[in-house]
Amino acid sequence: MDWISRIVEERLAQAGERGELDIPERLKGKPIPGIDESRPDGWWAESFVRRERSRSRRADADAALASARVGFWRAESESELAELVASSNAMIARLNLNVVDDDRMDLLDLDEVTERWRAVRS
Repeated sequence: MDWISRIVEERLAQAGERGELDIPERLKGKPIPGIDESRPDGWWAESFVRRERSRSRRADADAALASARVGFWRAESESELAELVASSNAMIARLNLNVVDDDRMDLLDLDEVTERWRAVRS
């Protein structure tokens, strides 16, 4: 520890002892992922591009899925509906391989879609 860090630590400790500084026993907050990792030059730009591509892919997938859902209600039979849902789930699975974790989509639940389809048709 260098002398400046030592002085800062001592002054913080003294302020805490005098009651001028509220020092919690456990700090709150979310740890910064990869804070201790050494990164190569350009890592931030690469990360930014990856996130932006992911958002773009997610937006395209949202639009495609919205269109596919319209087709669900036009299905003539439950087997046709199951094929449409399986096709949509395959698209979602492909998307999930090419996006960051925050942009992943949940697969569609065939039972839930079928239940809604039946309710609309009756």
